[in-house]
Amino acid sequence: MNKDIGIVRQMLIITDGRSNIGVSPIEAAAKAKSMGITVSAIGIIDNELKGEEDVLEIEAISKAGGGLSDYCYLDNLGVTMQVMTQKTVNHTLECIVSKQLKSIIGKDITNIEPKSRMKIIEFIENYGDRVDLLYVILLDTSKSMMNKLDTAKKCIADLLEALNSRKGTSKLALISYPGDDGNITNVVSDFTTEVSDLREGMKQLKAKGGTPTGPAIEAAISLILEQSSSVQIHYV
Repeated sequence: MNKDIGIVRQMLIITDGRSNIGVSPIEAAAKAKSMGITVSAIGIIDNELKGEEDVLEIEAISKAGGGLSDYCYLDNLGVTMQVMTQKTVNHTLECIVSKQLKSIIGKDITNIEPKSRMKIIEFIENYGDRVDLLYVILLDTSKSMMNKLDTAKKCIADLLEALNSRKGTSKLALISYPGDDGNITNVVSDFTTEVSDLREGMKQLKAKGGTPTGPAIEAAISLILEQSSSVQIHYV
């Protein structure tokens, strides 16, 4: 990873329901944000109509984590994940640039004249492709995900393939929740650039149990911080 370019630290939750085990995912997402880690979430829509509480939790998690949220049908999960990833990287950079502008000229990016704003946005989009990325996918493997897991696994592998085409280095890790053998979470794959390693780790995934989203976010924080401490790099 290029310490001169900097690195963005993100996590993306993929779920089809509301958390029902452990610490509040909203509190966990706020904790991640306070440590410079952005949390976003995608809710999978199935034939059962999602309740308002499900929708509100997805939105509240991403808001607390400084990220974005979306809902999609299973058939559109792959595209949604790739679009969401690009948007969240650019969103993170835009927030940083806007904060810097306000400290220097007293205006954020939304309050400067259109021509200058377009130049800044173009810079962010170009820089967004070059910045390095530490990315954790949090995959809900609760019982309700049984008929969705195969598609989700394919989409996650496809996402890493797409990320490998970026100019910046992208390292992806995968955490499933609940975990195996009574564990509340499981690190399916530590940070890797290798799609084959990721696919190998996903072979044993099975749907079971409840939905400990909050503990999964905390596990992702620990994984990112552990990776961060192993190298000397600049975080944006």
